[in-house]
This record gives sequence, structure tokens and C-alpha cells, in this order.
Amino acid sequence: MATPLSLALLILSALLLGLCAPPSEAINILYRDDHTLYAGYSLTQNNYRLTMEIDCNLVLYDNNKYVWSTKTSNIAHDCHATLERDGTLSLYPDTGGNRIWNNGKPGVAHDADYVLVLQEDRNVVIYGPAKWATNTTAKTPAYDSKPNNILGTNGILHAEHSLTYGDYMLAMQADCNLVVYDKGSAVWHTNTAGKGYRDCYLKMQSDGDLVVYSKDGSHRLWSSHTGDGGHKNYELILQPNRNVVIYGPAIWQANTHAVSRDTNDIVMVTEV
Repeated sequence: MATPLSLALLILSALLLGLCAPPSEAINILYRDDHTLYAGYSLTQNNYRLTMEIDCNLVLYDNNKYVWSTKTSNIAHDCHATLERDGTLSLYPDTGGNRIWNNGKPGVAHDADYVLVLQEDRNVVIYGPAKWATNTTAKTPAYDSKPNNILGTNGILHAEHSLTYGDYMLAMQADCNLVVYDKGSAVWHTNTAGKGYRDCYLKMQSDGDLVVYSKDGSHRLWSSHTGDGGHKNYELILQPNRNVVIYGPAIWQANTHAVSRDTNDIVMVTEV
């Protein structure tokens, strides 16, 4: 018969396991090296789910209906998905051995940072390499079951709006200062307050430049200076480690955009 002490320890262990749930259970981003998508786990976005099935098939579901897969069922058992250092998405058996599938689209740089995103339009896209960061990495990563941490191409973060992940926040303040907060304490900012402007906005441009504009868009108060003159897809992400990073351009996609039943138009990503 269990003693009161052993019962207490069991309860405490269960609580800790619940608090430390793998990030792959409740987020829509797979980071290079940091997060492996193990068998039975998923990336989720609204009613969409990218699941690493135990039969080694990586499957995208929409309301539990099949949309796309790697077509690797029963080639091995208990596989995991990982994003390689060159931006390639690969599947490996947990028992070891050679990879059983890859997307065949390596990135433009080796040993660089990439991300795979299950987007709000249902498309699965790999972005990278990373081209800019605030370098605000925290020692302990946060966990958030419902993060609001992405600003996509041409996305705008208006004054008094924020990207959030756990205790971390990227806030576009009414005084035109863009600030990274950790539990309410500023850890990085653009130093754009007190310039005579109010209600500025932040834009993730299609040329890869992140810019703080005056309210009427006529003045650039700050820029990441990462524009390449083109028009491609980029993502600004407030990561679980508190770093804010621009990834892009997109180097691979599953072409699984959701289609509106009414207009047959692609359902676009909803920005902050």
C-alpha cells in the first residue's frame, strides 16, 4: 500500500510532467535542432495538425481529414522528423539507421538556422536561413500552449499591439519604441521613443527588411537593414528562447494552402 509520502511524490511528478509537456504538442513551428517531432506528436494551428505517426508517415490533417503526407507508412517504426542544418526536412527511425525520407530541398547555407512553420493558411513552409536577430536569448526557454509569436510577410504590428510567447513580449509601443520584454522588464529596444512621433507601426516587408514606420508611413524611424530588394516570403518570430529572429526567404513548401469554399481564394495568414 502506498504511503502518503509516495502518493504525494506521484502527484507532484504528474504535475511536473504536465507543466513540461513537449513544445511539439502545442506549437506550429519546428526549429532546427532544438525541437524534434517524435512519433505521436504534432505541430498544430487552428484545426490543422502535422503529425508524426507511429508508422513513420508524416501527415497533415485538416479537421482530422487527410491533406498531405510523406507517403512513408510502415517503412520503419517510431520515426522522428527533424530540420537539418542545411534546411532539409528529414525523417529518421528512432532505432537508428539511415533517414527514410527528406524533402529534397536543402537550404542555401549549411550550418544555418531554419524553421518549419505550419501556417494559418494550412501551408507547411520552411524558411531560412536566419538573417537578423535581437540576440536576446534567455537561459531558460519558455512554454506557451497558445503563442501569438509570428509576423509574416507584409504583416503589420500596430501601435499598442504585441507578439507574445509565455512571459516574453515584442511590443510596438504608442511612443514608437519597439521593445522586447521579459516578465515586464525591457531587454532590448529600438531607441525610437521621443523622436516626435506617436502610434508608429512595425512592418515585416517582402524584401526581408523589418521597419518601424511613422503612423502615416512617411518616415522610417528604424530598420533591421536586411532588405534584399526582392519580393519573397519571410517570417519574424518571437522564439521560445526569447530571441526575435527574421527567417527567410521561404525555400520549400508542401503547397497545402486551404481554399475558401465560397470564393476559392487562398485563405491568407492572419497577422497581428
